[in-house]
Amino acid sequence: MWMALILICSSHMAQSCVLITGETLKPTKEACFEFSIEKAEKALTFPQVFQAKPYCQIIPNGKEI
Repeated sequence: MWMALILICSSHMAQSCVLITGETLKPTKEACFEFSIEKAEKALTFPQVFQAKPYCQIIPNGKEI
């Protein structure tokens, strides 16, 4: 399973950045990035957002550990 992450910054300073996570896990890396990119593009429509970077993180399930 994959978790969508978006790094949102209000200026070029690292201290202005926050990491937002998705509420649901996506079954594939491709689906996760599709969702994450869509949300990052939407975030960029707000004037307070300087930069939005989409990311995804794999979340291992207990059976594979």
